[in-house]
Amino acid sequence: MKNSNKKKLRQSPFRILKNNLRMVFKVARLTPDYFISMIFEGIVWGFINAAYSVFTVKLFDALDMGKPFSECAVIIGCMAAFYLFAYGVDAWYWHYYNPLVKQKLHLRLHRELFEKAHGLDVACYDDPEFYNDFVWAMDESATRAAEIIGDIGKLINRIVAGSTLFALIFTIDYKVSVVLIVNAVLYIFINQFANKISFEQEKEMKPLYRKRNYINRIYHLQDHAKELRISHAHDLLMDEMDDNTDKMVACARKYGKKYFLLYGIFNSVLGNVIYFGVMIYMFTRLVDGAVLVGAFTASTGMIWQVRWLLSDFVERITKFPKHSLFLEKYYGFLNFESRTVSGSESAPAFETLELKNVSFKYDFSANPRYEYHAADHTEKKNESEGTYALKNVSMKLNKGEKIAIVGYNGAGKTTLIKLILRLYDPTEGEVLMNGVDVKDFKLEEYRGRIGSVFQDFKIYAASLAENVMNGRYTDADRITVEKALEASGFGEKLSALENGISTTLTREFDDKGTNLSGGEAQKVAIARVFARPYDLIIMDEPSSALDPIAEYELNRAIADYAADKTVIFISHRLSTTRMADRIYMFANGTLEEFGSHEELMAKGGKYAEMFEMQAEKYRI
Repeated sequence: MKNSNKKKLRQSPFRILKNNLRMVFKVARLTPDYFISMIFEGIVWGFINAAYSVFTVKLFDALDMGKPFSECAVIIGCMAAFYLFAYGVDAWYWHYYNPLVKQKLHLRLHRELFEKAHGLDVACYDDPEFYNDFVWAMDESATRAAEIIGDIGKLINRIVAGSTLFALIFTIDYKVSVVLIVNAVLYIFINQFANKISFEQEKEMKPLYRKRNYINRIYHLQDHAKELRISHAHDLLMDEMDDNTDKMVACARKYGKKYFLLYGIFNSVLGNVIYFGVMIYMFTRLVDGAVLVGAFTASTGMIWQVRWLLSDFVERITKFPKHSLFLEKYYGFLNFESRTVSGSESAPAFETLELKNVSFKYDFSANPRYEYHAADHTEKKNESEGTYALKNVSMKLNKGEKIAIVGYNGAGKTTLIKLILRLYDPTEGEVLMNGVDVKDFKLEEYRGRIGSVFQDFKIYAASLAENVMNGRYTDADRITVEKALEASGFGEKLSALENGISTTLTREFDDKGTNLSGGEAQKVAIARVFARPYDLIIMDEPSSALDPIAEYELNRAIADYAADKTVIFISHRLSTTRMADRIYMFANGTLEEFGSHEELMAKGGKYAEMFEMQAEKYRI
């Protein structure tokens, strides 16, 4: 395994160049002003870095040759004017212009990543390795792109300044130039090794950072506030944090030793030996009369500056292999091809939905880019053994029917809904709408005909109206939003809100926002299916956060609203199933029985058993 990882870290010069140039071209395309300005800044700073030594040599030469004060004053005046102008331009660039264009680059790179993430298979989130790469791409893309462009600008800077100063030193003593070149070559090897260490460390630390951020999120999100205070979860999280911190410290210690040996001893000792060695050598030349005091003073200062410029140049060059390693993660994410691809046919109005011999298991090992692993989920257990979440399911729904899907946890109910929504595609069999395989329809159009409310619905930090529309809201949608909220049973709460449908939900970004109770939030989520003209409505545990009376009112609201629509209910409360035209009972991924409530009760099977158990609780 270690040998395999080392091979991944080895890159050919062509591969390094290709990966970095690809990002350079992308930055030039997305923000050409940022790309051009960074190149310009590199040239300006190159002259700034070289100017001091050039002016110093000119001034000392004038003094050594006994030039009049007026000529020396002119040199000093030119130097002052140059620095006032150059530093003014530099301050404007770094404190005003650069932050603006970097934000523009950040926005455009992340927009591209968000668009890619929006089209990803839901299955991708089941795989920890893919998810780590996804988080890595999100975290690194903008900063890595800016760093690459910044390094190119600094390379130009070092080339301009270094070549100017190197030429000056060469005219004083060519031997010193040779020593500096040897130093640069040694520094290349040191930095190449250091970059590999840095990449390995960041890779090892990434999941540890994720764990730390997860714990931080739990403590600052309101969702966990109550449970943290009435349970022992705090102690568990503290143990997790201590364990995670110990691992981070161990990782930092392991790699810190390597950095210390590289930079703290070898590189520092090497740098000082070269610097003082050159100083002693130049001093002997001064004693011998080969150089003047002015040239000696200026050249020793330049030697240190040139050494720094050469070392930094080499450091920038050797950072590109590291950039390349990160960029391959980024490109790997962008190049990932989803399995759930859109068809080409327009999705017609809904008439029928049919599942024919549908089987499904969470097995994605055939994916060419990533090997998927199961996440913790009751319907994904024993995946390594090839266990099916659904097996050989056939059923048909007609327009206007009210269907109930019931069963215990892990029966396959939610997986079935995900297949209908094309969040996954069947392992075997077909899902047909109007007799046509749903894979043939344009994905966005097909999903646009289905409204769904999941048990784990999400409320966004946006206005109430935007939450109901589940997207953009305009004034033309006002009546639609208000009617949808009224139909879902949210009307009384709405009348109590000072800003009505303009009220901001959650207080994450707005101190005047409103936090809803679980039942209120669920009514908002249910209003979403009332706000758009869906053909098929899927209610996955729609009343889980409601009391029995609210549940009854909700069922009536759904029945009134969706009288001519097809509705699929998934529920643990079997009282909901009485209003269904047909009930499908699932167990262990298979369809055990189906029929009306009366038919299934008369049959005395698993549905009747489950119903009687719940009814007994209400009698008690």
